[in-house]
Amino acid sequence: MEPNLQESQINWYAIKILFESIHFGNPLPDKIDEHYYDNNKKLFEESIILIKAKTIEQAYNIAEEQAKQSEHEYLNSYGQLVRWKFVNILHAFELNDDEFKTGTEIYSRFIHAKKEDTYKDIIIQYYPEALDKKDEPK
Repeated sequence: MEPNLQESQINWYAIKILFESIHFGNPLPDKIDEHYYDNNKKLFEESIILIKAKTIEQAYNIAEEQAKQSEHEYLNSYGQLVRWKFVNILHAFELNDDEFKTGTEIYSRFIHAKKEDTYKDIIIQYYPEALDKKDEPK
């Protein structure tokens, strides 16, 4: 039995997408607690989704369509309208595995840094949320 050539040309892609959370209105004063996210800050979400496509361009198009379809809004517990809006596709990564199991790499990127940068410099710049409290810059 000959393999289907068209099927063999389909690949999996991990697509990194950026969303923005936009808040409308002032919070209800009696609802503000320690979990309230300050209106003077912005909230973004990076999301990585899996897409099966013939080309990276097709993967981008499918991912953008899915991202736009996932935009939504709701009233939060503070009485504000919250709208999650698709911003941009940040990166695509072609997967080399057809079968996923524990340990399968679904995303990777290279970070170009200065020769004198340490791993801590990279964490501070790109992943500050991963810092231990004792490692945070002062």
